[in-house]
Amino acid sequence: MPFPRIVKSAPVRRDEILDTAQRLFARQGYDATSVSQIITEIGVSKGGFYHHFESKEDLVEALACRYAQQTAAMADAIISDPTLDAFSRLVGFIGTMRRHKLDSAAELRATFEPLFRPENVQLFERTHRAVNSVVQPILTRIIVEGVAEQTFETSDPENAAETILHLLSSNRELITMLYMTRDRLTFERLSRTLLDKLTYLGTVIDRILGLPEGSVELADRSVLDALACGLDMPSTAA
Repeated sequence: MPFPRIVKSAPVRRDEILDTAQRLFARQGYDATSVSQIITEIGVSKGGFYHHFESKEDLVEALACRYAQQTAAMADAIISDPTLDAFSRLVGFIGTMRRHKLDSAAELRATFEPLFRPENVQLFERTHRAVNSVVQPILTRIIVEGVAEQTFETSDPENAAETILHLLSSNRELITMLYMTRDRLTFERLSRTLLDKLTYLGTVIDRILGLPEGSVELADRSVLDALACGLDMPSTAA
């Protein structure tokens, strides 16, 4: 007697595809993972896959968006805590993003390394927009609340949030070099440069929000040390 066919809802099937893709990317690299492998691993038809995603690039964009949503969910208790002022919520949100990166550094590197290749600028931009669609409303909300309670001073919270995210994305070229290098001395040199730049960007964000200089701290050596997890791995770049 044949087993009954299990029909999964669209959201469940979509998450299953994303989970499988992320696991294969982390295990064998983005380039070495094909759509056919993902389909075979799950046991879904090509039509079932392409119903949700048009390409492997779509998977990366969706994974980045899901990662941002997971981070936002992890930070929700801090963001919504009425006992905290807006600056504490901002610091808590940044800290949650930092800890999430640390906890999943190796997996993130394997999954999102292709975004930082010169030939993938368009994919980076797509992914960046997808992540910002999650992060920017949260940041805007925190800034609006901060202005209302006079913790922050800015005339346009929405543009302030957009500008802050734009500043953070300005590190793409430097992060690209960090991802691509397999030489520890080069990695250390680039790390110091990035930390200096993040320290400066922190002071710029202070000014945007009307905070005392040194309030926002973006530079974090521990995150860069976590990125070093790929130094002893062969590059997956084409």
